[in-house]
Amino acid sequence: MLIVLPLLGALTLTAISGQSWSTSEKRTLQSAINSALHSAEITRFYQLCKEQPADGSAPYSLTDKEQQRLQTLLQQKVHTQNIDQLLKLDSKLTQSVKANIVAPSSCEDSKAVQTLLDNYEVALFSLDIAMPLERAISRSTAVKTPQASSSAVQQLIDRSHAIALVNVVDKQQLNAVQQANYLHPDYSGRYVFKVQHGWRANINYYLGMHIFVADKDIDKLEKQWLIFLDKNGHFIKALEFNKARPYLNTLKDAQWRYDVYGNLHRN
Repeated sequence: MLIVLPLLGALTLTAISGQSWSTSEKRTLQSAINSALHSAEITRFYQLCKEQPADGSAPYSLTDKEQQRLQTLLQQKVHTQNIDQLLKLDSKLTQSVKANIVAPSSCEDSKAVQTLLDNYEVALFSLDIAMPLERAISRSTAVKTPQASSSAVQQLIDRSHAIALVNVVDKQQLNAVQQANYLHPDYSGRYVFKVQHGWRANINYYLGMHIFVADKDIDKLEKQWLIFLDKNGHFIKALEFNKARPYLNTLKDAQWRYDVYGNLHRN
């Protein structure tokens, strides 16, 4: 723990736009943002790497196990549980905090996973002992960016025949038979979507991506997406995971999933 504690103090206390915050309030906001970003990274790791039971039993939780604690602390310290609003309060501070979070390089990187969990615990502790803001974060202080309204979210869900959370993988992971079964003969991309779980109608375990990704661009590409398909299997929309929160909150628990062997299970 003593090794990771200095990381919190090393981040620059950037001036928060829109309101005048005291030094202690800036530290509170920094701790809140740090905790929220760690939670998001841990949830992403669980969704990418946690194997689901293959025997049809209840699926494991795929979210940060400290999420309730985080929500309680956010309400107490910054008077809101709206993480999107919090992260948009100051983009420079959010990017500065995010740059200091080291994500595991693979599902087998147990050392990095433990470091991530330890740093998250430190972030939550820092938030727990922080002074509450004297006033709530107002919507006017956040950087205004286009955001889907609740009605637009529901409309897209209603229009979709199938919705799925998918990961980007190399097509070479598929053998010749799988490529023939899952991909269109004219599909020329090297990278494909591997389906984790979804809602409404189920879709194939693998499918071609909606965009062409060159090898030089793969490291810049978001590795997890939420996709919406029509009844013919055509893409209606594809959202990077970090933009999919309003939709995932509305969809809630997945209705079906694939296990690590590619077997379909209904939840």
